[in-house]
Amino acid sequence: MINIKWIDVRHFMMQPRLWLFLGIAFILYSFIFERAGFIRQYQLKRENIELQEQLKLAQKKLDYLQGEIDALKNDIDRIKQEAVRYGYAEPDEVIIQLR
Repeated sequence: MINIKWIDVRHFMMQPRLWLFLGIAFILYSFIFERAGFIRQYQLKRENIELQEQLKLAQKKLDYLQGEIDALKNDIDRIKQEAVRYGYAEPDEVIIQLR
């Protein structure tokens, strides 16, 4: 059986090295693992980069679709092309679909 005396515990707790070590450990833990720590900052930076890439892709798709809308509103040849694609034809035309 271990015989621990109060004075030994008190002596152990009063050592400056122990408190220095605990303080350094707490500071490192706070800087690395807390909500504003380095690991969380790295995760947020990676997430920000991914979201920026998604935003760029969405902007390109939006620009493409806006161009398609403008073409379908204003370009007669494009309107005819889409009409033929969906099976419509002018009265004097015949559509032949090959597979």
